[in-house]
Amino acid sequence: MSQIALPLDTTPKAENSGFLVTAANIAVCNQLENWQAWPHMTAILVGPQSSGKSAILESFSNDSGGYIMDDADSREDEVIFHLWNRAREEHKPLLLTSRMPVSEWGIVLPDLKSRLASSLLLELGPPDEEMIAGLMQQYFVRRGLSISEDALAYLAKRMQRSYRFVELLAAKMDNIAIEQKKPVTLAVARAALAEQQSGEGPDI
Repeated sequence: MSQIALPLDTTPKAENSGFLVTAANIAVCNQLENWQAWPHMTAILVGPQSSGKSAILESFSNDSGGYIMDDADSREDEVIFHLWNRAREEHKPLLLTSRMPVSEWGIVLPDLKSRLASSLLLELGPPDEEMIAGLMQQYFVRRGLSISEDALAYLAKRMQRSYRFVELLAAKMDNIAIEQKKPVTLAVARAALAEQQSGEGPDI
């Protein structure tokens, strides 16, 4: 059994905050580095649960010195508008995140609605194979474990391309490995995937 080894040119890059960069999110990361060119110096990052939005916010705040707001869709209009004005007054960038597009936030203030509509929209798509491999490795390294190459290859062909699914499946494999006192092998991966797909695991 060997730990999965990715080719050097496709190995996910781990940023200081721990989030990984692959072809799945490189376009977004490049835009984040070019914040001086954003319309109104404001961008809205939209992505599903567990896609790394919070880690990206932390990294962006540290690198740019700008303002950030997580789950902006759940905030009051006045709170968002106040932060927008503060960022503009101090000539700093503003990065907001959400799981849904601005059109679904229910914004009432006309001025805020028009300003958000003209901001840069960044979208995180589903994870690619390199991202899935990197996230799995990252999870098990933090747990002091490794996942076998054949287990990861098996999962890559069959599992749902979802950040949340990767997170839940990794936790399921971890639990099974602990219960059976085994490393994360192909057998463990098969059992975990079967349980998750049958509905015995936590909801996605």
